[in-house]
Order: sequence, then structure tokens, then C-alpha cells
Amino acid sequence: MFCENKDLKAEDSVPDGGYGWFVVLGCFLSHVLIGGFERSDGVYYLKYKAYYNKSSQLTAWPNALVSAIRLFLGPLASALSNIYSVRLAVIVGALLMTLGQLLTAYSPDFFFLFFSQSVLEGLGSGLVYAPSIVIVGLYFDKHRGLAAGLGSAGVGVGTFCIVPLTQWLFDNYRFQDAFLILAGIAFNGLVVGMLFRPLSLHNKWTSKKRSRKVEEFYAEKLDLESDSKFAEKFEIEPLKKSSLNKTENCSKQKKHCLSSTIVLCCPVEKAKSSTDKRKQIFNCSLLRNPSFVLFCISLLLFTAAFKAAFTFIPALVKSRDISESDAALVLSIAGVFDTAGRIVAGLVFDLPRIKFLRPVLFNSFIFAIAGISFLLPSMTSFASFCVVCSVYGVLTGAYISQKSVVIVDILGIENLSTSFGLLICFQAVGMCAGPPLSGAFRDTFGSFDEAFYLGGGFMTAAGMLMVLSNILLRTKTTKLFKSSTTVVVSET
Repeated sequence: MFCENKDLKAEDSVPDGGYGWFVVLGCFLSHVLIGGFERSDGVYYLKYKAYYNKSSQLTAWPNALVSAIRLFLGPLASALSNIYSVRLAVIVGALLMTLGQLLTAYSPDFFFLFFSQSVLEGLGSGLVYAPSIVIVGLYFDKHRGLAAGLGSAGVGVGTFCIVPLTQWLFDNYRFQDAFLILAGIAFNGLVVGMLFRPLSLHNKWTSKKRSRKVEEFYAEKLDLESDSKFAEKFEIEPLKKSSLNKTENCSKQKKHCLSSTIVLCCPVEKAKSSTDKRKQIFNCSLLRNPSFVLFCISLLLFTAAFKAAFTFIPALVKSRDISESDAALVLSIAGVFDTAGRIVAGLVFDLPRIKFLRPVLFNSFIFAIAGISFLLPSMTSFASFCVVCSVYGVLTGAYISQKSVVIVDILGIENLSTSFGLLICFQAVGMCAGPPLSGAFRDTFGSFDEAFYLGGGFMTAAGMLMVLSNILLRTKTTKLFKSSTTVVVSET
């Protein structure tokens, strides 16, 4: 009752608050760094294009691979988090991100970026990203949607702060000096890692604190003769006389007696079975679930369009005779509304009346984003880009922040860690394919309009696949409900 074994499943003792909000803060800060650096793709793209003078398709590859490697690394990051801890994984990731920026500053040629920017930055952000999201899901149950929204809202803040800062650094410093300063910013990821207290350690610490308080109360208020009454009141099995005899000087050391009694209540067998389950990192049997597979493919197409859009929005804006600074500002404004979308979506998705409709509401976001993707090329002024990109930011922020919540709706909380790793592997394919494919369209047709039309098509297809996923999920839920009702009636 009062004891806690470190091997117990996280969901058996979810704090749902308390220190969990510091974990949310850590997730928020990690998204500030990752979101800020990756949403600066458009700025990097323009600088790489001018500095190295390569084709649009080739120039889009290094930063596309950063996001792809980050997501492909999901299962490995989850494995390292389970074997060691989320804290260690994030700290190592922050160091790799810092090293990547440092080496990029002294890159001898364009192709060295595939190592310094793509590999090192991708590995580092991958070790930071997946564990920070999973640990939030483990710390929360009732408020999981809000926690996920607040944690991932850091992407918008990073877009608003780091994207214009990156543009300002390139405008006021040399290419090398700008990346050295960015390396210093990435080094702050070490602070983020320290906020991620492992849930097992948290439960162990809080359980010891509770046990200490009960022991002090017992020592002050009760004698050994009242052991049976105390145990009966707190539903603790009384110690047998033989147990008391084995405890040296038990009459003088009442705390030890209570501790021995409490230890008898620990679910040791359950802990062992839970440990075996948590060590299963690559649960490919989840791919037998049609609803989950369709959701994964839908996210793949969405990500391909989404990543390409944020890579080429600054270039699209600049092609309308708008300055580079204003083009970067458009991304920053989208980032502010991205944050708002994540927070609002978290609040809405936690409403009792909405929980049953979450997959459907999630699906509607995709079609709305597809419409905006088709609309973006028709914009010609700075003001119109700001308005449209603001709506785009709200919708994409709401969609991305709630994907872990929808996974739980489809598969259950017990499959969150392994399913999230598989999901972001699909997402990685989209990250890798989207920008280069859109860049190829730019090289072929001579403008960025066709790239956004392609993205709109991908979004529409993603929405249709999600519709099919929801239908299968609803059908499965209905069948389970009918079968359970039949069992109850037959038993009656």
C-alpha cells in the first residue's frame, strides 16, 4: 500500500500533477530547442543556397535528413530511455546537437553538412525528442491532453524566438560565428535533461516520504499493544508473534516493525511481469492493427507536406518581392499561433464530451490544413501571408501536439512507448521525402507554387486515410461493446 517498487508499470502510479508539471516544463523547453532549430530550415535553406550555390533539391537535403534521422531514431531513443533513463538520453542528445552546430560552423564544403548538420544534429535531436514526449505521457492520465499540448507548445515558442534570432545572427555575423552562437544555445539542452526525473525514482522518493510520515505517526500515537487495531484501521495485515520475536528490540524500534509490515504488501510478482513487458521495445505486432497502420501512413503523408511547407515558406514569401527578414518573420508569427493551437487543443481534447470524438476532430484538422496548403501560393502581400500562416500554425500545432493522445485512444496507454517509436519512423519517411521532392518540383517548374500544390494533395490523401482509420476503430469499439454486453447478459 505504501511501498513502491521501481519496476512497477508507470501507469500503475501516475502522479497526474505535482512534479509532473516540471516534466512538462522540460518537454516544453526541449521543443523550444528542437522546434526552433528545425523551423529555421527556411533560413538555413536560403543561406546554404547563397553560400554553396547548389540546386534547390540538393540544398533541401541536409535539413530534411535532420528531421528524418530524429524520427527514425525514435525506437532506439525509447530503448535507451528504458535501459538507462530519459534524463541520460536527453543529456547525450543535447551534447550531440551542440557538437553538430560547432562542426557546421567550420564545414569545409557543402557535403560535410550531411555529417555535421544531418547526422549529428539528427541523432542529438532524436535522443531529446521521443523520450521527452513519452515521459509526459507516463506522468499524466486525466490531464494527458493538456500536458501533451503544453509540452509540445515549445515548438511555437522556438519558432517565434529562434527563427528570427537565426536570421538576425546571419545578418549581423559571419556564417561561422552564427553557428558558434547557435551551438551555445543547443548546449542549454543539458538543463532540460536534468528536469526529467525518472518516474520510478519519483515514485520511490514519494513513497518513502509517505512511509516516513506514517511511521512517525505510528511511533508517536500508538503502542505495540494497539498494532492489531492500527492494522485493521489501515487494512494492513498484523504482524504475527513469531515475526515480532525475529525483530530485535521491536518494542524499542517501532518504526522497523511497521516497515516490515508494509514490505509484506508489495506486489513483487506484478513488478516482475511489468518489468518484462517494459523491456519489449520493438513491438511490431502493433502493425497488425489496421487502424494504427492507416494512422501511421496518414501521418507520413502529412509530415511530407508539413516539412516541405516550413522549409519553403520563406522562399515563397521572398519570391513575392518581400525581404528575407519579413519572410523569417512570417514563420515566427506562424510559431506564435502554433503555440496557441497546441494549448487550446490540449484543453479541448481533455473535455469529457470530446474524448470520444478526438479521432474525428483530429481528422478534421488535416482537411483544413490541406485547404490552406492550396491557398498559400495565391498570396502576394506580407499581410496576407501573415494571416494565412497564422491559421496554418494553429491547425498544425493542434494536430501535431495531440498525436500521442490519439495513439492512446487507438492502442491504449500500455502501448504508448513502443507505438510512438513505430509512428515516428513512418513520420521520418515523410520528413526525408517532403523537402527534396518539393525542391525537385521547384527545379522543374521554376516556382514554389507547384510544391505547395503537391503538399495540399498529400494532406488530402492523409485525411482520407485517417477517415478510414476512424471507421475501423469505431467498428472495432462497437464489436467489443456488443460482445461485453452479451457476456454480461448471459451471466445474469
